[in-house]
Amino acid sequence: MEEERVKEVYFKSLMIADLQNRTARVQLFEKGLNVVTSADNHVGKSSLLKSLYYTLGAEVDYDSVWDKQSKLYIATLAVGEKEYRVARFLKRFAVFEGEKLLKITDSVTKELAPLLGEIFDFSVYLPRKDTGKVEMAPPVFTFMPYYIDQDKGWSGLYNSFAAIEQYKSADRIKSLYYHLNIYTKGTVELMAERDRLKEHLEALAIESDRLNTILAALREETGNLPPADTVSELEAHLDAPKKRIEQLVTQIGATRNEIQSLETALRQHQYNLRIITEYVSTKDVIEKDDIHKRHICPNCGYIFDEEIFDLVRANYGIMNENYMCQQIQLLMDSVSDKLNLSKERYVSLRQQLREEESAFQAEKNEFDIYIRQRGLSASVCRFQKQLDEAAVETQEVDQQIRAITKELRKLPNREEVEEEYIECVRLNIMTLDAWDPTYDGTIRLLKPIKAQGTLENKIILAQFVALFQTMEYFKTGTTRFTFVVDSPRAKEASTASSKDILKMIAQMKMLPQIILATIDYSEFESEMETPANVIILSEKRKLLNSNDFVENQEYITSMSELLKNYQ
Repeated sequence: MEEERVKEVYFKSLMIADLQNRTARVQLFEKGLNVVTSADNHVGKSSLLKSLYYTLGAEVDYDSVWDKQSKLYIATLAVGEKEYRVARFLKRFAVFEGEKLLKITDSVTKELAPLLGEIFDFSVYLPRKDTGKVEMAPPVFTFMPYYIDQDKGWSGLYNSFAAIEQYKSADRIKSLYYHLNIYTKGTVELMAERDRLKEHLEALAIESDRLNTILAALREETGNLPPADTVSELEAHLDAPKKRIEQLVTQIGATRNEIQSLETALRQHQYNLRIITEYVSTKDVIEKDDIHKRHICPNCGYIFDEEIFDLVRANYGIMNENYMCQQIQLLMDSVSDKLNLSKERYVSLRQQLREEESAFQAEKNEFDIYIRQRGLSASVCRFQKQLDEAAVETQEVDQQIRAITKELRKLPNREEVEEEYIECVRLNIMTLDAWDPTYDGTIRLLKPIKAQGTLENKIILAQFVALFQTMEYFKTGTTRFTFVVDSPRAKEASTASSKDILKMIAQMKMLPQIILATIDYSEFESEMETPANVIILSEKRKLLNSNDFVENQEYITSMSELLKNYQ
């Protein structure tokens, strides 16, 4: 990689003012190694270090007793040859170049990040998890490899900051590529565009399958057409079965009426026969003076008067009752025979109708298919055109993906960078006396090694330092920031191991500034080759004090009013 002039960013001072309790802390820092130390815990070392990048827009998890809501933070930075100040109160930021106010904003991603990116000459661009759209990431990703938090940073690599879930974890760690000068905004946009094109390619494949299915169904329908060229030919073809069906329906109706008529006649004959038969069986007991007037059945009480006899004579024309019954029976037999024939004919006609209707429906379906074809033919052409367009677009998208892939191959050799990083991690772990053969083949820039117990701090630190060593090895021109390390010896009981850890941190000359918090630094200071600005905290839970607030009250008041009253 071509060597570039490196821009350096480091802290000159940090002010924290509690506006409610009227206490404050003004802490000065120097370029190079700064050590915040104490003889005991709970003196505010972690709160001081958490506040550094928090002031610049990164979110951190403070101790539960620390009230962020009441505090004003002001960080003074050296950026190259210039001095900048960033003030923060709650979610509002004010950025100054010297005494000149550049911006007041409530938006970290949309306004603060672009401004700091311009000031630092460094930005990270990531695709959002919800939309996939590439955007300038908030400042937290600029500082991600430069901060190890006491509470979260030693349980997972690059795990110190909060509120970063708007990006996928795989994309978040790829922000390291920006610090190695492998990625730029254009790079990520190309990769995001390639991902979008791949998704579009998959959508085109699904759409092509859908269109092929539709076309296959349409062609199957149009292939079943009868031999007719026009609708009128098909209509004429259907006239004959339509007429046969109409004739059958008429015949069935007439037969049904005939059956109903014969059934009525049969029931009437049966009724008359029963009446006459009952009369014959009772006539001997009928009174003689009523013989020509009425006849009463002694069994059921039915009255056979002259009107019935007139009816019988009118229908059957004979006076002899027995003979009359014989004739009625013959008539009933004749009607029954006719009725049976009519029913058989009715059943036969119904069967013929079903057959004709089935045949007609088959031809009618073909007719409907033909009618639909008059629209389907246009649909076939339309869908075929869409399929052809999808094929052309698929080819174009595939060519675009190939072109982007070819362009991405022109980037710095990631394999070469990875190899150097792996070697640095290996050597660092060995230097810290934490090497395990199982680490062979498992070291990856984007897949941190996980360790447990007392080795965890060493393994995490070895990977952080290896990143900076790789940046230095390839002389990347990316901006370097302050490395903030909180309590790297927390899991170390050994004095020798603690010394190895502190030496590794102190000897990183490639960074403009290191701010390290550790307990009892005086026990190791004489053996450290790197001179340090030692900041000693002694009073428990009294990081802020009233003296600093009084001395800077006017400045604190003006800054707090500026941030509170901004509209």
